[in-house]
Amino acid sequence: MRASDHLLMDEDAEETGIFHDFAAVVGSERFSPYVFVLVFGALFCIIDTAAVIGAGLVSGELARYAGLEASISQPVIFGLAAAFLILAWVLRIYPRRRAALEGGEIGPVVRLLGGLFAGALATRFGEHGLSFVELGVWAAWLVAATATAKICRLLVASVVRHNVGAAYLQRPTVVVGNNAAALALARGVASDESSPYRLVGFFDDGQGRDGPLTGVLPYIGTLDAVAAFAETYEELDVFLAVPWTAGSRILQLVELLRFMPATIRLIPDLPAFAALDARGAAAAAKLTPVLQTPPLPPYQRMVKAGTDLGLGTIVLVLLTPILLGTALAIKLDSPGPVIFRQPRRGQFGRLFSIYKFRSLHTAKADTNADTLVTKGDPRVTRVGRIIRKYSIDELPQIINVLKGDMSLVGPRPHAIMAKADGKLYGDVVPNYSLRYRVKPGMTGWAQINGWRGETDTEEKLRKRVEFDFYYISHWSWRLDLKILCRTLPAMLFPSAGNS
Repeated sequence: MRASDHLLMDEDAEETGIFHDFAAVVGSERFSPYVFVLVFGALFCIIDTAAVIGAGLVSGELARYAGLEASISQPVIFGLAAAFLILAWVLRIYPRRRAALEGGEIGPVVRLLGGLFAGALATRFGEHGLSFVELGVWAAWLVAATATAKICRLLVASVVRHNVGAAYLQRPTVVVGNNAAALALARGVASDESSPYRLVGFFDDGQGRDGPLTGVLPYIGTLDAVAAFAETYEELDVFLAVPWTAGSRILQLVELLRFMPATIRLIPDLPAFAALDARGAAAAAKLTPVLQTPPLPPYQRMVKAGTDLGLGTIVLVLLTPILLGTALAIKLDSPGPVIFRQPRRGQFGRLFSIYKFRSLHTAKADTNADTLVTKGDPRVTRVGRIIRKYSIDELPQIINVLKGDMSLVGPRPHAIMAKADGKLYGDVVPNYSLRYRVKPGMTGWAQINGWRGETDTEEKLRKRVEFDFYYISHWSWRLDLKILCRTLPAMLFPSAGNS
């Protein structure tokens, strides 16, 4: 079986977060199951509920044929189905891992249905008593419901495995190193039907040198090429099959991938791992130490992207009168374009053009922001002073959000050549580029906590980046909503100039 025929699923990682600790920022985010598993878990719940209703309607007909019209009526059928649907999610009986895609375990469903049926029968027995015929009809309902649910979910799981799994549920995986341990890993992935990895190639500094992986996996390049390769993927697993004695090389690789969407795993004992058979290597691969995880797992990215798209569309509609009025004011105040574009670095360090209302005189505009705008700056127009004070000049960035370059909430994107006390931002704050692990935002945790305005000194920059790192380490949908709710008051009652 090919490595590409397998599904991917990971365990949850512990969540921590300290500003000055590089490892805490890199590895703190929760690494939760894929959104596809949640979607199919919900699908199986719907299938099971439909099975309860369908089997109930059939059993109701049998009850009426036996002269037990009141035993299984439609209100009883839909009442039990509603109770099952609610309790299934309250009790979390649907798996969040790979089992959901394999058809899942029917045991929890049977136990929940059995409990509901027992409660309903006990209530009916207390009110009217139960005959053996009526008990048999209820038993037929339970058996038919569970059998139908199992058959339907197995059919869905078969479709998922053959048509969805390899294409959508695997993360591509690369190996760093070309030795016996790397070969054991490749064989383990290829031989294990439950393997979560799809190996696409390997990296090795010995370019052109034959080794155990030569001819088994494609050679991609040297270790220095890993970061560029990672940029082409939304997520990537990287297995380090290198000796622990090569500590400097490991740290160098982690540094190269520090803000990339990569999960870095370290094979701890190369000789022992190499000695494992394929089955043992596959199991050991899932337990290897994790040095870094992506900033947000897939389902959290989906939630954040969905919020950006849905809420962003609403915000755009609400802001339209303000956008049009501001554009007219800028056009009447000074000659030049209404919209000002400036290159910024977004997620994973990728360049994009940020949109802002022009607030400077065209002849004095500074595209690269070599000189930051300060209070009383003569380059600022009359309208520019007002729109900068209340952050109105940032509102066109809602277009960046809808394009996917930015998020509603995230670290503010700084100008590429911006300086604090004459130094580039990256030279002032160690690990400054960790801000690129998430999309930049229109507003952020730093902005609502009073750190808007100029970042012309090292102290101001450090404080702002400290809040940015906190946001990255503690992201949640609730935190985003909190920031959005506090943004408007921060705009209307600014304590500093604009960023």
